[in-house]
Amino acid sequence: MNYIESHFENMLSGKKVIIASSASISIYRIPDLIRDIKREGAKTVSAMSRSAVSMIGKTIMEWATGNPVVTEITGNIEHISMFDENTVLLVAPASYNTIGKMARGISDSIPSLFFSYALGHGNKIVVVPAMHRDMMENPVNKENIETLKKMGVLVVEPEYDDTKAKLADNDRIIDHLCRAIYGDELSGKKVLIISGRSELPIDQVRVITNRSSGYTGYWMARNAFRLGASVITYVGNSQYSIPSYVTYMEKYNLKEIIIETNTYITIEKYDYILMPMALMDFDTQENKGKLDSGKDQNIILTPRPKVRDRIRDMAPGSLMVLFNLDSEKSFDKKKFEKSDPDIIILNSFDKSPFGETNNDYIIVSGKKRDELKNMNKADLSLEIFRRLKNMKRDPGEPGMNSLIL
Repeated sequence: MNYIESHFENMLSGKKVIIASSASISIYRIPDLIRDIKREGAKTVSAMSRSAVSMIGKTIMEWATGNPVVTEITGNIEHISMFDENTVLLVAPASYNTIGKMARGISDSIPSLFFSYALGHGNKIVVVPAMHRDMMENPVNKENIETLKKMGVLVVEPEYDDTKAKLADNDRIIDHLCRAIYGDELSGKKVLIISGRSELPIDQVRVITNRSSGYTGYWMARNAFRLGASVITYVGNSQYSIPSYVTYMEKYNLKEIIIETNTYITIEKYDYILMPMALMDFDTQENKGKLDSGKDQNIILTPRPKVRDRIRDMAPGSLMVLFNLDSEKSFDKKKFEKSDPDIIILNSFDKSPFGETNNDYIIVSGKKRDELKNMNKADLSLEIFRRLKNMKRDPGEPGMNSLIL
């Protein structure tokens, strides 16, 4: 994805990330990764093994971080003095050799030495493997990775092709850095996101649809992970790449979306259900052939029962977040009596709400009504989750039905 203002949330502000690099051809990616980590708000320092230095050199890492590069331990005892409570260790790329050293307590290189101190000192650690696929799938390496995970280390799964286990993309690495820091906020929570556009067929070729891009849902998925959710399910679609740590059921047809949603609600007991999807509110009769484009066609749209009402019936104990799009951010409480949501986000289409745009929102929750001015969707989704984590719902008690507006 190209750089856009709302691509970063400043969640690493006030943090220092030490990027400890071992020898891998993927090291060419690290300066670009450092740039994005800095855009997320962190101070960065590069620490490199001797073999890593031979592959890329110190100058480019010093340029990327804006700080001296650590390639040896001096009287300043860098592997100790550089760490404080706001320091996160990122081992990237992590080679087969370095993973083995860290798992077995060997510390004869800069990355493994930094790891030995960070683990003992209680600093958060994220490891990003990169190597040949056969080495990644070697049972010894698998065992070493499981050992690291049992120690509390977050390991970012590589991107696989036929022969390589490549360094994960920058977004997923940053998501894991944020999860290492903020993962306690939604720890153990299960999140269902229903997002994107829906399609209603009118013949074998054509559909009626809407303009939803799935961008809000995309950020909800990423922020649910960043805050520590244990289960993240996404039903619908998105123009943006949904991360691999999300169970993504890509559906466009309205009926298929409803069926998939019902199935997952039956399987999982979700703590949070969020619906930024622009669901079709109508049914129509599908023509079995293809409509004749040489003739006028009358298409009858019949109002259908609200999907949100069915979801509330199936998940009475889940906290539900709904979105209401109107021309003036108006709110009709009666529209939501059956679904009884816990939070409603009001926004208008006056400012082109679809895609990577900032907008003005009103968050309605209980008896509160808060205005959020010129907010991007990444920050909006983070705001929603941080409100949800402080809320509870008794299945026998009303939510929004107690609103006084």
